[in-house]
Amino acid sequence: MIFTSVVFAIFFFLIAFVYYLIPAKLRWAWLFIASCIFYSNSNPWYILVILSIIIVTFFSALTIEKKRESNKAWQIYLLAILLNVGVLVFFKYSNFFTTAAFDIVNFTRTKFFHANSVLNDSLQVNIIAPLGLSYVTFQAIGYLIEIKRGNHSAEKNLGHFSTYLLFFPKIIAGPVERAHNFLPQLKQVKFFDYNNLSIGFKLVIWGLFKKLVVADRLSIYVSAVLGNASHHSSKSLILASVFYVFQMYADFSGYTDMALGFAKVLGFDLMPNFNRPLFAKSVTEFWRKWHISLSTWFADYFYTPLAIAKRDWGNWSVVYAFFVTFIVLGFWHGANWTFIIFGMLQGFILTLEFFTRKVRKKIRSKLPEVINTVISTVFTIAYFAFSLIFFRANSIADAFTIIKRMFTARGEFYSSNPTMLLFSVLGISFIMLVEFKKEFFNDKFTFSNNENWFIRKTYYCFLLIAVLIAGVFDGGEFIYFQF
Repeated sequence: MIFTSVVFAIFFFLIAFVYYLIPAKLRWAWLFIASCIFYSNSNPWYILVILSIIIVTFFSALTIEKKRESNKAWQIYLLAILLNVGVLVFFKYSNFFTTAAFDIVNFTRTKFFHANSVLNDSLQVNIIAPLGLSYVTFQAIGYLIEIKRGNHSAEKNLGHFSTYLLFFPKIIAGPVERAHNFLPQLKQVKFFDYNNLSIGFKLVIWGLFKKLVVADRLSIYVSAVLGNASHHSSKSLILASVFYVFQMYADFSGYTDMALGFAKVLGFDLMPNFNRPLFAKSVTEFWRKWHISLSTWFADYFYTPLAIAKRDWGNWSVVYAFFVTFIVLGFWHGANWTFIIFGMLQGFILTLEFFTRKVRKKIRSKLPEVINTVISTVFTIAYFAFSLIFFRANSIADAFTIIKRMFTARGEFYSSNPTMLLFSVLGISFIMLVEFKKEFFNDKFTFSNNENWFIRKTYYCFLLIAVLIAGVFDGGEFIYFQF
């Protein structure tokens, strides 16, 4: 059940309608039931995995708070963290680690013992991870860390805590919501508010436009070219790589807009996940604006503790923390060496930017601001596009094939459907125009929040018509569902 389906539209309408009819004290229970139904739609058995995480985390947090200064609290804390990480590793990385182990064994046998045969990976069982498992475990781990640090109290109501982790708008692909932001909202008495309804559905419409009109249309060209790199010219490969940046952004930010919109209709304010990252002037700034909830989670619970632990290293503690954090972040995206290289590329450029910040500042001071902005923004997008080659490729060999052919492959530009390309460029242009206005002229030329109701309605009618006319309705799931 995905946000762009008719089934979900009917589901959400019924959930929201009943939500505002029943007594306020029962609404959390209704959201819990709705979230269980939503999650069980993909695989009913996997709800048991999520419920197990909830129960372990909930009771561990109570024990940690009660015995915070004792050794038992540390033991329970570490055990709960290890159980959460263990569940995630088992479902997402079992096949990767067993395959890697067999590769090492076979390499050793053939290289040093001259074996004539190889061992088959008999442990490969093709385990499929439950949807949203990463987001649930990250929220659970963050919650446990905050309780152990004494930053907020453990939740005493199991139902409220369960609803926090299971809340259906965010469970599949985030945002990675913090307990101290969500739980107080869950306990507030909420009345039907037309403003919440209006704001929420505006976000949903904008998200639908990004996903159906832009992301899924770009996906057609990107898949045709990057999925068959050996048959395409350098011009087509470069364009497809740039398109993939915009596809990723439109797909994931479109999902986030819809998640925030559906939550807003129900009276909840979730953490924003994007802040116009494609206008970032450096990769460092880019990661402050892209997937904000996950980036800040890693900053708070991974990067900062690593940097502090190695503070005696001086500046090299930052380099160490950058590389370890982004390698783990890359590996989080998938059990493939390509994702690790993606993470290493991020660590490399962040380190380079860290050590050259004074030089770059000096150079910028000698150039006009407009030139600085254009050069910095183009470089940031270009570098991200390059790193995404590894992110998307099925193997390292495939990634290097794409990179090599970008510089060597001559041939015609692939454009089997010029109309599709035209709609793709127009979709990208519209999104960038809207975000350009917000980035540089936020209080001017307003359409979505214009004081004139006719302009507001016309704007959203245009978006809906664009979705109906130019939307790709068989584009499939959101990209980040697989993570």
